[in-house]
Amino acid sequence: MQQIDKNTFFKITQNFDYVPFTQSEGWWAMHSIKGENRFMFFVDNLENPQMACMGRTMRKFWLKMLQIEGECLLNEKNIDSKKIREFYKEITQTNFDIIETNSSLPYNALYEIGIREAGYLRPVGMFSTQLSSYIYLQQEIHYDRNWSRNLEKSTKSDLEFEIVGKPDEKDCIDFCCIYNAMNSRKNLSSQISKNQINRLLTDNNYQLFFVKQTNKQIASIIIYRKNKFAEGIYAGSMSEALNVSATFFMYRQLFQYLKNQQYEIYDMAKLSPSTHSKQSVFLFKNGVKGEYIQYCGEWAICKKQIYRPLMYFLKKYLFKIIEV
Repeated sequence: MQQIDKNTFFKITQNFDYVPFTQSEGWWAMHSIKGENRFMFFVDNLENPQMACMGRTMRKFWLKMLQIEGECLLNEKNIDSKKIREFYKEITQTNFDIIETNSSLPYNALYEIGIREAGYLRPVGMFSTQLSSYIYLQQEIHYDRNWSRNLEKSTKSDLEFEIVGKPDEKDCIDFCCIYNAMNSRKNLSSQISKNQINRLLTDNNYQLFFVKQTNKQIASIIIYRKNKFAEGIYAGSMSEALNVSATFFMYRQLFQYLKNQQYEIYDMAKLSPSTHSKQSVFLFKNGVKGEYIQYCGEWAICKKQIYRPLMYFLKKYLFKIIEV
């Protein structure tokens, strides 16, 4: 394993078979606004790269942490437990008290064998969903009764699906207005800035879409697409969109667009069946019939055993992250 610079990392991975959005240049650009030195980049072998990842460094109290959101693979179909083991074991030799990784790679037993042999364990408590659904775009897509009703309702409204080619500053502002208005309506604290979206969309693997009603933008989505695979990253809707089922319309038009562009899979991304507020999101996503898949998910290694329950306490009770 070798530590490399940002430019080398993105040059190496641009032709990799598997690059999750959390390892993309746009995602890095969006999250490096507060400082590029917060990121580290690793590759297994610079001369013959097969695996690489980007990690974000942070300090929580006296703890020095490295958080890795997935990994990039030259060949997604050729998972080797030995390569996984060696790569992550060498990362543990870096000077961090805690290393966490959260892989959105579809579950593979060889991945689990390798990362466990590197010393990683499932964390005490899970805080990210490991369940998702793949929609096969080149096949007929089926919807549940709620989706069917809302799609029928949307046809009675004057809705227009807008594909944004090269987003400009106004497009970024318009998206933020829609997304932030939705979060405010749902009493969510998270807000997004024009600069963040602008930096994200500098990466051509991301694409922006709007839904308009009588020339007013009432819904929007940003997707990530690479190697015949696509998934939604951010989506938002105005209150007016609820009355005309604009979000249902937006997804159906998006699926048709991606099908025409010869994409094969759309990841509905993180289904969270639950008894709390996330259930409504689950019911919406689960209304599109696809194939359930499980991610490789969360893993962590701590230099001291006491840090394992400590991280659970911090996430659940101090940072108020919802356990799943």
